[in-house]
Amino acid sequence: MLKAMRGSQRWLTGFFIVALGGVFVFFLVPGMGQQSGPSGGTLIEVGSYRFGVPQFEAERARRVAQYEQALGDQFDANLLGDQLNEITAGVLVERAILADEAGKIGIVVAKGEIERAILQSPSFRGEDGRFDNEAFDRFIAYEYGTERNFMVDQRLSMLAGKMMRLIGESSRVSTAEARDALFQRLEEVKIAFVVLDSNRNTEDIEVDEARITAFLAEREEEARTLYSQRASVYDVPEQVRARHVLLKIAPGADEAETAETEARARKILKRLQEGEDFATVATEVSDDPGSKSSGGDLGFFGRGQMVKPFEDVAFSLEPGELSDVVHSDFGFHVIRVEEHNLAKQTPFEEVREELASELVAKETSVTLNREVADKLSAAVRAGSSLEDAARAEELTLERSDWLRRRPDGYVPGLGAAQDLMITAFALSPGQSSDRVYEVDSKLALVQLLERQIPEDVNIEQGVEQEREQLSQQKRTLLTQGWLNERRKELADAGELVVDLSLVNRGR
Repeated sequence: MLKAMRGSQRWLTGFFIVALGGVFVFFLVPGMGQQSGPSGGTLIEVGSYRFGVPQFEAERARRVAQYEQALGDQFDANLLGDQLNEITAGVLVERAILADEAGKIGIVVAKGEIERAILQSPSFRGEDGRFDNEAFDRFIAYEYGTERNFMVDQRLSMLAGKMMRLIGESSRVSTAEARDALFQRLEEVKIAFVVLDSNRNTEDIEVDEARITAFLAEREEEARTLYSQRASVYDVPEQVRARHVLLKIAPGADEAETAETEARARKILKRLQEGEDFATVATEVSDDPGSKSSGGDLGFFGRGQMVKPFEDVAFSLEPGELSDVVHSDFGFHVIRVEEHNLAKQTPFEEVREELASELVAKETSVTLNREVADKLSAAVRAGSSLEDAARAEELTLERSDWLRRRPDGYVPGLGAAQDLMITAFALSPGQSSDRVYEVDSKLALVQLLERQIPEDVNIEQGVEQEREQLSQQKRTLLTQGWLNERRKELADAGELVVDLSLVNRGR
């Protein structure tokens, strides 16, 4: 949910905050902290504007108050750390850039404008609707200290607001543009597509020794790179696969209860020693809900994954061997090791030919897939549908459910394929495209099956909201683009300087 975090008429800013499920993404000031420091007690210099510690800390406090009001318990200033200082600096820098530019082109804010804004603000009205001088004076004293500081801040904020409105004048979206955009957003298609994935079925490709030898002679480094990427496969730590029966002990259990539980564990151990099936016994009596249903099977685990007493015993047993009763923080265990794999590091020399064969097979797959894709493309150009062409090549044709346009062009079963989706929405029902699309390691061709046009009534009902949303998006992008450009110009000219070293970070 994108919100322009603004105050009431007491202040305006060009700073935006994105809140998604409690996660914040901030548009910070690029290069923050990289400039040389301002002079004296000044933290921020932007053109003719200066901000010291008092102004900075007051703005930071207002940031926190606004976020707490908007987000409640989801907001925790402590989690932001120094980011909160950078956010505050970003607000002040953007506001000053806007006000500075406004002054340069002759925009002014008269004292009467500020007074009217104060008188009209609901924050300073009593229950009877009249202006409350006492509330206003309390606000000035608490937030700004003096009326002069308040007036300076208001003039700055109102100049910035006027400049933002001026920049945003060109962001208007017409009703016709909104109608077209809404139509495109609601339009749906069903497509058929062929996917040729070079990562699939390479094991079916036979690679002779001569090609492997030639590959290693010329391109061994590629095989070494693949070996490095698979370090976890070729450098395997010692692992044990074990089953166990667990009898839990409640925290704080007394000696009698502990002794009784251990005695029950020893009876279970005796049953197992006499030949009862471990999996059957574990399913019957184990208190471990994670492994009980699988006969006590814990799968493979390495050192450091189990509690120490359990680990020490498990790694000391031979496959098929039963442990004595083992006491851990969880209770009493009886353990049987199924498999014990020692640490293994496979050197490159042992697998170089295997890796080379895989890489050659992958290249072969890419070549073969390209040949098939080109055949399909040629068949479509000759007048065949993709469906018929795929059938002739004995290929599987994937069919989608209803799809709408997405910024990433994601197609289930294919991936992010923006160009393919653009083409799909441009085709007529039944029409195929002869273009071969590259999607990661895959090649794909598409045919439009059906198109569903949104009803006029749905368009008309949503067009005004669409226009407002598009205008806001356009205004945000335009303003941020202008600010970024102006910020860079000022920084390059030495007229934008930020140094937060004087800020009380421990506050």
